Amino acid sequence: MVKMLVLVRHGAPEATAPSGADLDRRLTASGTRSIKAAYPRTFALLGNDVRPAVWSSPAVRALETAEVVAEAVQADDIEVHESLYAQNASAFLSELEASESTCVIVVGHAPFVDTIAARFLGTCPSFGKGTAVAIDLPEGTQGRGVLRWYVAGPESVSWEELAIVERAVAGSAGDLAHAARALLAKPDEPKRLLDFRIEIRRMRSLLQFLEPWQAKKQNRRCEHLLKELQVASARLRALDILSDAVDGLVESGELGENSLLPMACAKERALECSSLVALMRKHNVSKDLKKLARDLGELKWKAKVAERGLTADDFRDRFDVEFNEVDEDLFGLDLRDGDAVYVARRDTKEMRYVAERLGEVLGPERAQMSEALDEIQRELGALSDARSNQHLAEECSKSPRFRGVRADLGVVARDQAEVVSAITSGMERRDAEVRPVRTTGEEKDDEE
Repeated sequence: MVKMLVLVRHGAPEATAPSGADLDRRLTASGTRSIKAAYPRTFALLGNDVRPAVWSSPAVRALETAEVVAEAVQADDIEVHESLYAQNASAFLSELEASESTCVIVVGHAPFVDTIAARFLGTCPSFGKGTAVAIDLPEGTQGRGVLRWYVAGPESVSWEELAIVERAVAGSAGDLAHAARALLAKPDEPKRLLDFRIEIRRMRSLLQFLEPWQAKKQNRRCEHLLKELQVASARLRALDILSDAVDGLVESGELGENSLLPMACAKERALECSSLVALMRKHNVSKDLKKLARDLGELKWKAKVAERGLTADDFRDRFDVEFNEVDEDLFGLDLRDGDAVYVARRDTKEMRYVAERLGEVLGPERAQMSEALDEIQRELGALSDARSNQHLAEECSKSPRFRGVRADLGVVARDQAEVVSAITSGMERRDAEVRPVRTTGEEKDDEE
């Protein structure tokens, strides 16, 4: 005979199912996460000696909720009862009367769960999504019940943003795996290498941003693989940038039409490309990135996050702190320090990718910052690329593979040094014009 009845309203569901059928509506990702976090504590109130039966409506949203309940109470089976979806009280009470279990947990819908609670208690607080109410039935299902406990449904809002972020991370991981396959299919196309490296940087930017909240092992595992790929492909990308500069100098007449440097660069690229492809295939990078995509398809959060969730304000606050740090670094940036410019460009690019990918959580104002960040990183990128070209040209001039084109490499190195000087002077001049100038009076006021 049933001595305890626990009524549960299903968790937060999607508004409509793809099929259009009400029965097919699923729990939202945030709805699932919220009850997974809450129900172990809720159903611990039953005690260790209770072995309940779990009943559910046939609706998908109820069955998904019942699965979480069953896991929390370690129940082996879930019984499906049509009466719960049909909201047929008389049929349900007859089934309850016939049950041999002493404790039954019922996952159903509103207003049916409210109706059944009122039947045994006379009155009961309303059932929000995910709410659970335990009722003692000392006289069985024919008598009145006594409220044992009432636990309101968990708020799902703290998990809504997590679900959005998880989709963004999973999407980025999938884009990276696709870019790797495209590169390996046609490694001789510089555009495919560029796309591959952009996806690596996007993925690393997201992981860096989420590092305070993501499980440490997963974050480090993914970051290690991505950094290896970025380092391995860096020289090939540098050669592509150098080749573009060489082609430009040929077109402008700085290098003769019969210069052999473009061919020498192409041969060097082919060697570097072959080395990169061999490395990627040896280590089965495509398989590793598929594994990474599966791994990040189920983002693992630190214990406190899994328990409490994160709000949009949490993400926005971190973005603002990171953005202000980048802004301060840019304000005092020494443009003649190549390493400092590289770091500033990297950090600016990371903020831009985060603003792009997480715009739905960060909000339109911060998402729009990606445009301004893009402009800044393009300027810093032109400066970094010119410095890279200068150094790479000087490096290649020492290689026997470039023996016949050393003079042309000298032309490239000098040209790129001039580009560095011109960009630096222009940016310094512009910064001086927009930087506020304090008057003598203002300085005096500050001193006072």
